[in-house]
Amino acid sequence: MTGCKLISIPLEQNVKLAADEGDLVEDTTMYRCIVGSLIYMTITRSNLNYAVGVVSQFMQTPRKPHLDVVMHILRYIKHTLYYGIFNEANSQLQVHGYTDANWASNVSNRRSTSGFMFSFGSGDVSWSSKKQPKVALSSTEAKYKGAAITTCEVVWLQKLLLDLGKSVDVPVVIYCDNISSILLAKNLVYHARTKHIEVHYHFIRKKVLA
Repeated sequence: MTGCKLISIPLEQNVKLAADEGDLVEDTTMYRCIVGSLIYMTITRSNLNYAVGVVSQFMQTPRKPHLDVVMHILRYIKHTLYYGIFNEANSQLQVHGYTDANWASNVSNRRSTSGFMFSFGSGDVSWSSKKQPKVALSSTEAKYKGAAITTCEVVWLQKLLLDLGKSVDVPVVIYCDNISSILLAKNLVYHARTKHIEVHYHFIRKKVLA
């Protein structure tokens, strides 16, 4: 891949990979080694998290379309080889969170993928992208579940910062782009339209009220 063509995005928009489409990869060990290395890179490269999470689902029986996406990620890495998380010395030390979910993105089982990212000061400190454990019946449910998972991370980060001698005195802001999820987190009356959502995901509403 040394002389490969450079690209500026880790994954093409609306990529849908299926477990049983395309020819099988002859060298499965190579595929697993590359993806394993990419997983290791996600420790310090939050921008790779979603794309690597997608290709890591096919480690058992990788196929040609899966390998093509892996090669795409490698071309992106070559283009962004010197990218990193930059922490400014004079940045304001506040925690901010961002959450989103891709409803029914998995074509095999229609499970949604949710993700979050937290910044402290000018740099990212925590991020995740993973499939939700159960199928969501609406985009509102998928994004609300994602926001609830993000809220759990807020609680953990607050405790971690407290252990490090830095108390979080102001409410942590979580940015979400779904109006229905935001209303659901604030308003009990809205539950009539979302009775199918499991009770433990309403943890976020309790934290909003607090």
